[in-house]
Amino acid sequence: MGIYDRDYYREDSRWHNPLARSQGTVFLILLYCFVFIAQIASNDARGPAVQDRPDEITATLQLDVKETLKGEVWRIVSYAVIHQPWNIFHLVFTAVFLAWIGHQVEDLYGSKEYLAYFLLTTLFGGIVYTAVSMFTDVNHPLIGPSGAVTSILVLFALHYPAWRFFYFPIWVIVVVYAFTDIAGLAGGTANPAAVAVHLTGAAFAFLYHTYTLRVLNWLPGGWGSSRAAKRQPRPKLRVKQEKPQPEPAAAVTTAGSAAGGPIAGGSGVDEHLEAKLDEVLQKVAKFGKESLTDTEREILLKASEIYKKRRRPG
Repeated sequence: MGIYDRDYYREDSRWHNPLARSQGTVFLILLYCFVFIAQIASNDARGPAVQDRPDEITATLQLDVKETLKGEVWRIVSYAVIHQPWNIFHLVFTAVFLAWIGHQVEDLYGSKEYLAYFLLTTLFGGIVYTAVSMFTDVNHPLIGPSGAVTSILVLFALHYPAWRFFYFPIWVIVVVYAFTDIAGLAGGTANPAAVAVHLTGAAFAFLYHTYTLRVLNWLPGGWGSSRAAKRQPRPKLRVKQEKPQPEPAAAVTTAGSAAGGPIAGGSGVDEHLEAKLDEVLQKVAKFGKESLTDTEREILLKASEIYKKRRRPG
């Protein structure tokens, strides 16, 4: 299997654009800002919107379970587009989180898969909130993408378990986040339906990472990464068979050969490098780039240089 057949390897001319790999994140932040401005602008003469008296846009898009059960099914998704217009920090937190954490997850999976994942976790959260509210006394509408945000946070932690926020590992942040929900439930201050949304997002992130799922692969019409990739012209990858040498390409396993030494006569990528590269990229897909050893990083760098040369005309 060639490097261009792997859905987790993405390299193109967009790399030099600092926003190229964050298009989904930029789209979400701009969408939230525009909708928030529209929420503020839609306030009527009664004064600024408050929780018990939302503006027209908030009242139309928030996940009001009673209205949803009457047929307004768009609410199980639209609730994630709006934020509390009476609390600007609700919007600020989402925007900062996406710009800080979300874009790194997008860089791993690509913009389309990232947005599809965000939408699906939003849908799951809306369905769970509606279902739990039907069997409890929850009457508060749901506003904001808390379920999707939780899912992105857990997925990021699974990819980068060694990542730290100041001196705190990412898993400490996840545990504190979960403990806050549990403490709120025990004290009767947390919304059980909202906690269920957070747990659903976390559970889906775990399954998504553990079983290497891809949302786009579930969609018909060639939306999956393996099918969509065929639309892009890519150079053919050929493995040149070399005659046995006194010192075969086992030198690739060493750091020096991976960094700059000749590989199979310097005319292509041999089978040994192809096998090593496949192992390295699978490790990147599961555990992130930070999990690579120095030798694995040099193998990845050397292979990248070879493929770049093969893509250049002449």
